Amino acid sequence: MSRSRSLPAVLALLLLPSLAWAQGRLDVDFTRKLVPIVESVYAYEGPLELPGEEEIVRTNSLVIVTDQGVVVVDGQDTLDEGRRMVEAIRGVTDEPIRYLINAWPHGDHVNSNEVFDGAVIVAQRGAREAMAAARESAGPDAPRPTLPHITFEDSMTLHVGGVRIELHHFGLGHTRGDTVVYLPDHGVAFLTELYFNGVFASLGEGYAREHLDTLGRALDLDAEWVIPGHGYVDGRTPAQLRAGAERYLENVQAIHDAVLAHVEKGDSLERTLADIDRELGEFADLPFYGFLKQSCISGTYRALSNP
Repeated sequence: MSRSRSLPAVLALLLLPSLAWAQGRLDVDFTRKLVPIVESVYAYEGPLELPGEEEIVRTNSLVIVTDQGVVVVDGQDTLDEGRRMVEAIRGVTDEPIRYLINAWPHGDHVNSNEVFDGAVIVAQRGAREAMAAARESAGPDAPRPTLPHITFEDSMTLHVGGVRIELHHFGLGHTRGDTVVYLPDHGVAFLTELYFNGVFASLGEGYAREHLDTLGRALDLDAEWVIPGHGYVDGRTPAQLRAGAERYLENVQAIHDAVLAHVEKGDSLERTLADIDRELGEFADLPFYGFLKQSCISGTYRALSNP
């Protein structure tokens, strides 16, 4: 699949820093913050530290404030980070947090579920099943986040304080249970981990081919703002965020095409991993490439070898 980029998006991309964006170091040049998007809608930028990586990559959540309560989309990696986000929300409203949407099932966005005591937790069915399986196989000291209370299959709509909140599962992507949260009256779409802004693609579950279609469907929504699950939001214009999403799509396409070429030649996974740095070019310079390379390439190789 290929998608052409509009001239405004190309121009916006040219205005961005180089691909090797520095995400920052905690308490040095990274600050947790609630970033205003449009009226009563915020992105919360929290930190994510991974082994072997010096940089802190932003973990983003969506916060929707209404006069009948707050809706949060995705939490943070730990209970402490979840509490910090709740404290930031309390800086703009005293309304209770009524809903927490787990837009995908991995720990860096669901490990803080317990902090949102009293909120109804919503997720796509596949996401809840993945969370339940992770709880069963977790070690004694591993986080066991509260499981979602309500699930949906393809779509669901919440109406809170006059705000229409659409939940869409467009297909396999980062995981088998990704949810895109769309606010049609606000022109905002939260793409969660279907889109990392300025961070290497995470495709460890092997859905590179499907990810292209799923992210493409999300980008076809009539949204001025497309918010990533990781990476920059603060200081970025709508055009820059959309250009970042189009660039991420190119990143996924490059991974898919490079790995598929090896599979079609009958190359081993080891040969594929040895060649991939050169074949991915500038994408191999992105933050977290070192951490994600093995799982991303291995997962994609296995999936394309056994279609």
